[in-house]
Amino acid sequence: MRKHNIKDLIEQEKLLYLEVEQLRYRLYLHDASLIFGFFSAFYFAYQDIKKLFVKNVSNNPDIKTKELSIASLRKKSKSLTMLSHTPYAWVIYLARKIKYSIPRRIEHDPRNSIEVGKDPHETLLIFGSTNGTDLQSRSVQIAQNLSENNKVIYVEGVFDEGNKSGFRIVKNSENFLIVRLIAHKSLHLNYQQPIPKEIIFIKKSLHLFKLKTLKLSHFQIYIHHPFWGSILPIKKNSFIFDHSDNFAKISNTAKHIIHLEKLLVKNASKITAPHAQLLRNKKDVVIKNGVDWEQFKDTSKMIQTCDVGLCWIKKPVIGYIGVLDEKIDEVLLGKLASAFPTASIVLVGNTDYRPIIEVAEKYLNIFPVGIQPYKKLPLFLQSFDIIISPLKPFAQGVADHPELPLYLASGKPILATASVNRGQSLYSKQYIYFQKNHTEWVLAIDEALKEKKRSKKKYLRIAAAKKLSWRVHM
Repeated sequence: MRKHNIKDLIEQEKLLYLEVEQLRYRLYLHDASLIFGFFSAFYFAYQDIKKLFVKNVSNNPDIKTKELSIASLRKKSKSLTMLSHTPYAWVIYLARKIKYSIPRRIEHDPRNSIEVGKDPHETLLIFGSTNGTDLQSRSVQIAQNLSENNKVIYVEGVFDEGNKSGFRIVKNSENFLIVRLIAHKSLHLNYQQPIPKEIIFIKKSLHLFKLKTLKLSHFQIYIHHPFWGSILPIKKNSFIFDHSDNFAKISNTAKHIIHLEKLLVKNASKITAPHAQLLRNKKDVVIKNGVDWEQFKDTSKMIQTCDVGLCWIKKPVIGYIGVLDEKIDEVLLGKLASAFPTASIVLVGNTDYRPIIEVAEKYLNIFPVGIQPYKKLPLFLQSFDIIISPLKPFAQGVADHPELPLYLASGKPILATASVNRGQSLYSKQYIYFQKNHTEWVLAIDEALKEKKRSKKKYLRIAAAKKLSWRVHM
């Protein structure tokens, strides 16, 4: 029998996890679904009671642990596949057909076509990194701001599954149209490279959208994720690229994403980025990450954890709001959970990155609560005692902290991974605790928990947040 090394097992586990997540979405059992929400309330209550009696849980990510995880994922995949062949799957299929039939009638309505004036760049066709209703997303915030003075069409970074190419209109307002393309299967932009057959399918969906909805021949393309480089023609100076991250410096980034990122940077007519270090020349533009001040201005007020449905967790609460992916240091999260066993670590964000779920399964005081509605995020901030941005350090600095402007609005103690080249230059050490290693993190959290509620740092953070509202100038 061939022996597996840990890297092979990690890759195998990641692919299986994606397979399980896709099955969950297909069967409407994902975290945001009503069905999952109803049954998970009972399931998680059972799991919490069960964990009270667990002893000697191993914290080492060894080969045996990975093999057990893979076996568990295979079991889930088998169960979900069996469920997909039951009458339940037909009910979900019919429900989706009814749901999507209304938007598709709207697509052919000439009143929903977008006219363009003499200026060919008046209309922006933005290829986003997330769904169009994710108001925490940089690409959505930029699109919304640009729609104040331009006509904006936002193509979502998620897909509907279907056997025929097409699209649906998710939202249509005066200057802002959100569109979702149909793909042969759901794809994760960061991890999954579409095969030629899938690329052709998505291209047909995009072509149908242009034919049936757009009454224009010219528009400015604005790409917000390297994935779209596999779908769109990469011609010199034919598009703008938002270089929001340096994917080449992020561990476990798929090779095709790194390749596409280089192509987009090289051929874009203009680059936008959250800071100057990601720009190429003077023609490129900095669009700093910001915060919706009106939405988060009251987050400095403290509330109880019961107000966000977490009555059973212990105080103090160490919180995180943002994307959970390769940039997050899951080893650090485990060390913090171990160093502060009476504290609760609440992670608000996606649950499709396996290493985070794995560490949460090992430590009883880590709580991944999934993606939450944008309007509910201020409540989570209010329930946190301190807020963290636990990113992995890199040889040439650290990935940016896009969530920090949102954190600053709360005025609460903020801890982030230090950056060699850019972290401290973007945000002041006067109001943020920056750490270079895990030992420093433990010491800083201990210090942050002792910070006075009316300290000078609190007011410096709030003042900084007020200056970081989204300002988009192209």
